[in-house]
Amino acid sequence: MIITQTPLRVSFFGGGTDLPDYYLRHGGAVLSTTIDKYIYIVVKPRYDDLVVLNYSERETVERVEDIKHNIFREALRLTGVSRSVEITSIGDIPSSGSGLGSSSAFTVGLVNALAVFKGEPLCQRELAEAACRIEIDILGEPIGKQDQYAAAFGGLKRYRFNTSGEVDVEAVTVGSEAYLALQRACRLYYTNMTRRASTVLSEQKSRIAATAETLGSLASLAESMGAAFERGDIEAIGRALDQNWTEKKKLSGKVTSGEIDEIYRRGLDAGAYGGKLLGAGGGGFFLFVCPPECQARLRTSLSHLRELPVSFTRSGTKVIMNFEEQVYPLA
Repeated sequence: MIITQTPLRVSFFGGGTDLPDYYLRHGGAVLSTTIDKYIYIVVKPRYDDLVVLNYSERETVERVEDIKHNIFREALRLTGVSRSVEITSIGDIPSSGSGLGSSSAFTVGLVNALAVFKGEPLCQRELAEAACRIEIDILGEPIGKQDQYAAAFGGLKRYRFNTSGEVDVEAVTVGSEAYLALQRACRLYYTNMTRRASTVLSEQKSRIAATAETLGSLASLAESMGAAFERGDIEAIGRALDQNWTEKKKLSGKVTSGEIDEIYRRGLDAGAYGGKLLGAGGGGFFLFVCPPECQARLRTSLSHLRELPVSFTRSGTKVIMNFEEQVYPLA
């Protein structure tokens, strides 16, 4: 039995600049961290030749080609696992429309588990690129590469998306005191709204030429704000997130709504320095950077929303169990 644990992520700056239509022309950058909310994938052999999948549904098939779930099907094809296997997916939070990169975390964790199950483990970069191949190249999702790389590498990092198509991964070095201060300041609230990221990103993708200047501003924030993280300047990070949110809303009319704008107004009025809706927009979780002395007021102001306590993590997808039972012949 193989079990992988793959983290979700919070993206601070640069979202949208990881879309190939943009970065292959201009280059892009994203600054993000992984958090202690995970997707777990369990892979175990079966005694028969069937492929059994357990997620929000249960599928039992004889051929991989008959699998309804697109990512399961293509991950099995890519890794060459075609029979006698049962796979179960478990998530810490509902995956649909969270804005926390759950779809790509699922894909990375699944490929990781299947590769180890087959005896051909992959490195972090290979896992990220395999997930990108499945989601972007094969399934044609209008998404970028940041989530796959965050899930594979983990930690607080800057990802640079080069015009060559290559991705550079750079750790943002933060001292222990600044790291804890940043964690304490970051508050996540669920908006009670969900959306498919592909719906929002399809419109963003169609408007890349018109929004190139805005995307350039977002990439610049990802490049410049690393220094604020390193020195633990919480207020500067919050103010920059406010600027990021202002720019992000220019990318698509589907990024925000009257309800979302009201949530943000309440957060600022309660004392938050700034914040942003995570993911493509339209719903999911809202991130606020708020000084500790204002957080009780923030909770009161947003008492109609569920808060999600999180901590940052330093690692990406990993195998947390690799157990092969020894079988001995009967006497």
